Amino acid sequence: MTKRLIPFALILFLLADLGYSFLQHSAQPLDGDMAWNIVPASDVAHILENPFGTGVILKHESYPNPNRFFCHYAMKSYFDAAPLFLQKFTDPVNSIYLSCALVKIVIQIFLIFLLAMAVSGTWNVFSLDFLIAATLVTPFFQTNGYQSYTGIIDRSPTYTFFYALPCAFLLLYFLPFIRQYYHNIKPGNRVLIHILWIPLAIVISLSGPLNPGVVLICTLLLLAGSAYKIVTKQNHQGFFRKMHSIISTIPRNYWFFLMPAAIFSLYSLYLGSYNTNDIHVPLGELYSRLPAGLYYPFTKKLGFPVIFAILSLNYFIINRNFKTPEGKKILTIFQWMVVFSVVYFLLLPLGGSRDNRPNVLRYDTMMPFTISLIMVFGISALFLIKNLAGKQKKWFLAVVFGVLLLFTINDEALFDKNQCERAALMEISKANGNTVRLPGDCKVLSWKKTATPEESKLNSELLTMWRVTKVNTLYYNE
Repeated sequence: MTKRLIPFALILFLLADLGYSFLQHSAQPLDGDMAWNIVPASDVAHILENPFGTGVILKHESYPNPNRFFCHYAMKSYFDAAPLFLQKFTDPVNSIYLSCALVKIVIQIFLIFLLAMAVSGTWNVFSLDFLIAATLVTPFFQTNGYQSYTGIIDRSPTYTFFYALPCAFLLLYFLPFIRQYYHNIKPGNRVLIHILWIPLAIVISLSGPLNPGVVLICTLLLLAGSAYKIVTKQNHQGFFRKMHSIISTIPRNYWFFLMPAAIFSLYSLYLGSYNTNDIHVPLGELYSRLPAGLYYPFTKKLGFPVIFAILSLNYFIINRNFKTPEGKKILTIFQWMVVFSVVYFLLLPLGGSRDNRPNVLRYDTMMPFTISLIMVFGISALFLIKNLAGKQKKWFLAVVFGVLLLFTINDEALFDKNQCERAALMEISKANGNTVRLPGDCKVLSWKKTATPEESKLNSELLTMWRVTKVNTLYYNE
């Protein structure tokens, strides 16, 4: 009887956590890049007119984000339509925040589904393995709490479209590869995969700043791992025979998943070299800042230390007690995760600098690393839950429950973070074109206070598009 109740309890927990996350998302303020992307600004219009960066190739043009068309397109398309549709059911101001909350929770559910599928090997959302896997990964999605350290769904709608959504598509792209490697499940509908995955490779390579680098690192690590096996086992072969052996030992469909994405990612990195948003800082200085970038997220809050601790425990238990083929495979996944993380962090300064992340590393640029930690935790924890017995299993379940409870409790219930902005938008909606003076501490669609009415011009156009105002209405902070 108790075992039959477990799936219902897990479903109830997942629904409660997602509902709680939705309320948290709906309480977040808007960000200062939304109007720039949605109206859009002239720079973004140029991006939307050149999906594949042809201006860079043919004319050597430089402009913002030439390799991130699909992020800009997705964000503009969604916010052009969603608030206006929701105004059939609510007022214009509320429709904006509801639109933001909806897209964030959908991306969050998408990522949880992909992670649970990668961990469990099944897409049956009602199977016990899938529900346990989803429960293991869900608490790590922090809206408040540890969000500034281990965050995945950003408080900012713009950053959610430019980091979490591209990571979700990247995980979707690699999902058949993960299922084949770990679960020995080959892609079912190969015709569908072959039709869709090359266009998806284009999408992931031209989405977000992180995907191209992650794809190339994964490709190089796979080749390096295969090369290491060949070189250590066949020392007497010539160079060309070794190269042939390296290529032939990698399963054929691995090449299908890796090579198109790798080629398009190289192209994306070339386009990115013409990005005018880059701040030119000497490479040596960026590397000198990297230790500080590592120190801050790994030491200031319990988020990462707890994840590292539970991963170390899982590795120790599997290494000591489970030398089975599956156990050894999980240990290998741990090792590759460490190698990937080291290479990723060492290469990240090559992506340049931004004002909002002077130390190169921040929760958003660390997102592939964070997601890999969560996935490996889910894989190892589910394995131990299924294979431990007796007191060991009860003890391990208690530890896992404690970790998940810690993350759940620390994701604070802050439901008033956008109250000032909401009130200001209501005041602007009643101004009838007159310039509105806002309280000094109230930011509206901005990263900072709006010093002059002219600074709100693009934002006022967006508010008119969203029917918050009937005519463009400027505003500023007193």
